[in-house]
Amino acid sequence: MAPHMTSKAREKKNTGQQGFALVVVIVIMLLISFLAAQLILNVRTELRVAFNDKERAVGLCLAEAGVNLGLFRLVDKPVEYSNEDYEKFLEGYPYDAFLDTGHFNYYVVNESGKLDLNKLNRPLLELFLEYMKLEAEEREVIIDSLQDWQDSDDLHRLNGAELDTYQALDDPYIPRNGRILEPAEFFLINGTEKLAGVFRASDIFTVHNSTGTINFNSLTPLMLDFLTEGDAEKKKAYQEAQELYGTLDQEQARQILGDERFDQCSAGLTYASGSNRFYTIAARGEAGVDADALAARQADGKQQTAAMEVRVLFELKGGKVNYFSWEEGWS
Repeated sequence: MAPHMTSKAREKKNTGQQGFALVVVIVIMLLISFLAAQLILNVRTELRVAFNDKERAVGLCLAEAGVNLGLFRLVDKPVEYSNEDYEKFLEGYPYDAFLDTGHFNYYVVNESGKLDLNKLNRPLLELFLEYMKLEAEEREVIIDSLQDWQDSDDLHRLNGAELDTYQALDDPYIPRNGRILEPAEFFLINGTEKLAGVFRASDIFTVHNSTGTINFNSLTPLMLDFLTEGDAEKKKAYQEAQELYGTLDQEQARQILGDERFDQCSAGLTYASGSNRFYTIAARGEAGVDADALAARQADGKQQTAAMEVRVLFELKGGKVNYFSWEEGWS
C-alpha cells in the first residue's frame, strides 16, 4: 500500500500545476494577440490597397476627362462665343479644371513645337544638350551617333557609333539604320546614357515635324523651360503674353527670351504650325483635390504630388481623330 502524500507534497504539486497552467495561458494569449495583430494588419493593408485602387481609378478618369476636354476645345469651332475666356484656347497653356471627384490639368501641343529627330536641326539640338549640362565632347558624340543611327552604312562619323558599338554592349542591339519611328529611340543612341530618365523623350522630340523648326506658339512645359533656360520670370511672361495676344510673333519672342537667347534660337523658331496635323494632349488627374486644396499647395510652394497621367498622340484630319499612341500611369 502506497504511502499517503503529505500536505507539503500536495501543496508543491498544486503549485507546479498552477504554474504550468499559467504558462499555457500566457502562451495562448500571446498566440491570440499575434493572430489578432496579423488580422488587423491584413485588414488595414486590404483597406489601403482598395483605397489606392479607387484613387488610381478616379485619377485615371479625371486625366481622361482632361484629354477629352482638350480634344473638344481643339476641334470645337463655334460661330459665336458666349465666354471671352473660352475663345482663347492656347496650345501649350496649362489649364486646370475641377469635378466633384477631384482636380485635373491638361495641355495640348502641336508636334510642330518639338525637335524632329529625323529632320536634324543641329544648332537647336546642340543648345538643348548644352541646357542638359553635357560637355561639348558629349554633345558631339550624341549628334554624330544620331546621324549614324539613321544612315544605312557602317561608316563611323568622327564621334559616331555603328553596329559594332552596339553589339559590344552587355545587352547588345541593332541600330535602326533608317528613319526613327518613335521619340524614345533617342535613349538607345550612343552617348545618351546620362540623359536616360532625366526627361521624357516625347516632351522634346517628335517624328512628325518635317520643318526642322520649333513652333514658338505650341511649346511643351519642358520645351518652354529649355528656350527660357529655366527662368521662371520668362516662363511667366510667355504665358501672360499668350493670354493677352494669343499668337505670338518674332518681336514678342525676342522680348520674352531676351536678345542673347533669342539670337541663339531665332533661326530655328517659327510662329505657326503650318499644315502639321499631329497633336499631343497630356493630362493629370488627382482624386480628392479641390480648388482650395490646390491653392493652399501652390501658396506653400509645394511640388505636384503623384497623380495619374494620360498622354495621347493623334492626328487631326478634318473632323476625324486618328490615335497613334495612348500612355497612362503614375507621374
